[in-house]
Amino acid sequence: MSAEAQREDVVDLPLRSRWPTVEPGAILRGRFELIAEIGRGGLSVVYKARDLVAARAGFANAFVALKIIVEDAETDQDILALMYREARRLRDLQHPNIVRVYDMDRDGNVHFMVMEHLEGQTLAKILREAGEHRLELAQIERIVADISAALRYAHANNIIHADLKPGNVFIERSGRVKLIDFNIAYPVARVSRLGEEDTVRILGRLGAVTPIYASPQRLMGAEPSEGDDIYSLGVITYLMLTGERPFGAANALEAQANGISSALPGGLSKRQRAALHNALSLDDRHRTASAEHFSTQFTKPLIIALMDTIRKLPG
Repeated sequence: MSAEAQREDVVDLPLRSRWPTVEPGAILRGRFELIAEIGRGGLSVVYKARDLVAARAGFANAFVALKIIVEDAETDQDILALMYREARRLRDLQHPNIVRVYDMDRDGNVHFMVMEHLEGQTLAKILREAGEHRLELAQIERIVADISAALRYAHANNIIHADLKPGNVFIERSGRVKLIDFNIAYPVARVSRLGEEDTVRILGRLGAVTPIYASPQRLMGAEPSEGDDIYSLGVITYLMLTGERPFGAANALEAQANGISSALPGGLSKRQRAALHNALSLDDRHRTASAEHFSTQFTKPLIIALMDTIRKLPG
């Protein structure tokens, strides 16, 4: 895989020069014991934590993930308001292909989102480790089917992911896909009430976008839509198939401006080639209309069902 295929440049809020931190071993709200840092971004740090209440109750899995912001003089209050609002929205999303958000709480100046803890690795890491070796087509179809199912459910609940990329696609040890980082997901459409307008304004200012996976409409600042997620899914699918992105190092706007076209990969059926071509349309009027339609056209339902059965077998 080329160097540019391994890079995921994100346009977002500037990274802070330092993070106020909470050390492993700390216990939040008398319940969540921090074990280890497992990730960080421009806005927060994510820890693996033990739910002491669940552990005392004898639950087999007492681990959770905590996304933490430590409030200090530099903290933007809009960020905190956004985090609490999105936790409330995402708590209602219950789908096997979307990471669960359980709650949002605080302990003094430590604000934290309680989420499902996942075991596995991101698609980005899988593709990096694969190097020049391509994933099997059946595996790609399985991943596409799971991502599509998650998007179909999210879109039906009026939520756009808006930053879909391999780093936000998590593959569990069982092989099941979970979409992550919905915490700054967008509402499907702007609403009329002032409070909701304010939230959309905040979301629009803070929303991350990874240019190489973003549609030209997103890059031009258009209101996010389902079609933007479909385009990103098309780019991810192309990357899994070829190890490259459809326009090389160029993003969609650069490709559009310079007349760069993508060559569809071989080894696909006529229907699959058409599905990928339509998902990658730079003109959103001609882009695939829904995640369900893309999945139906690109995957083979019988193979997916067989893989699901095998995945559930013991051992």
